[in-house]
Amino acid sequence: LVRLRKALGRLRRRFVLDTFDVFVRPVPRDARSEPPAGYVLRWGTPEDVERCEPQHTELDERERRAGVARLGLGHRVVLGLASDVVVFSMWVNPRCLNVPGLMKRALTGEQWFIYKAFTSPEHRGKKLYEGGMRFVLAAMRAEGRTELVGYAHVKKDVSRKGLAALGFASLGR
Repeated sequence: LVRLRKALGRLRRRFVLDTFDVFVRPVPRDARSEPPAGYVLRWGTPEDVERCEPQHTELDERERRAGVARLGLGHRVVLGLASDVVVFSMWVNPRCLNVPGLMKRALTGEQWFIYKAFTSPEHRGKKLYEGGMRFVLAAMRAEGRTELVGYAHVKKDVSRKGLAALGFASLGR
């Protein structure tokens, strides 16, 4: 199922021009992280990415290799664990806003870009996305960063609602 979804996504991106909105959110002065009950949130390592299970993270073997490579380029990944099983991931790029095939922009030293968040279907509704976002914001505050950048497809209501609920403002397309 994961392979089919990825193949259909590649096909769609090849023939259809996707439209994305860019969202930004200031880092709050009191940014702090508290994981949802029963979960642990932490920065992931290459070893963590290699052990991710596709049914919980959407990371097949190729995506795990690409994730490890991204970590080597300075990207970071927030992981949500339930009983030592990775059930949530959210990627962070500290250098570029990058919508593959459509847009790439350098960020300022005060910004980070979040992308590719995924929650295992069995763990949805547990506020892992919100917890992951707060984890990133708290890390940004600790490092003196001031703005978090994200994007969402114009038709992906779940992502758009999630960003809006956490105080992101749309900059448009």
